[in-house]
Amino acid sequence: MSTETSGDFGTICLGWWRGLTDPSIGRSRADLARLKRAGGAVDALAIRAVHDLNRKLAAAGHDMRSAPDRLALIAMVLAQVKEHTGPRLAQRMGQGDPKPFSEIRFDRLIRTRDPAELATQLRRALAVVGQGANVARLAQDLRWWTDATRASWCFDYYGASQAAPETEQMSEESEA
Repeated sequence: MSTETSGDFGTICLGWWRGLTDPSIGRSRADLARLKRAGGAVDALAIRAVHDLNRKLAAAGHDMRSAPDRLALIAMVLAQVKEHTGPRLAQRMGQGDPKPFSEIRFDRLIRTRDPAELATQLRRALAVVGQGANVARLAQDLRWWTDATRASWCFDYYGASQAAPETEQMSEESEA
């Protein structure tokens, strides 16, 4: 059974984020505050809400126990998001002239592979763009953070999303 058909990773993370950021839930407010201050994976993994997220993901076939640094990264970064928006984070970082997130800082972020350093860079990026991001897409991107993901962020940042080749087209061309 493919984990991709068991439940959408980004949608599950979005639902978790909505519960975490709901001001009417006292426990969530405390967990949110702790996640915002978490200094690393161990700090984040010591928070019940992170394990709630993993339980929801595991129920859909996306158990993150084998990648605790990624789980912590996703939770710590999503805790910084205040508003779920349509545009992806890299698009928001590159909008306008001058861009709110400089090309030098973007270059540093896009080359980062270490989850702890990536969390730091993304926290700064979110602060610069008003803490708005497409939560589902951000979670999905952070799950993998591969060369393909980083390339997609580059297209988004520089405003060339429409010119990015479709994944299916790329695989068809490579088979030809």
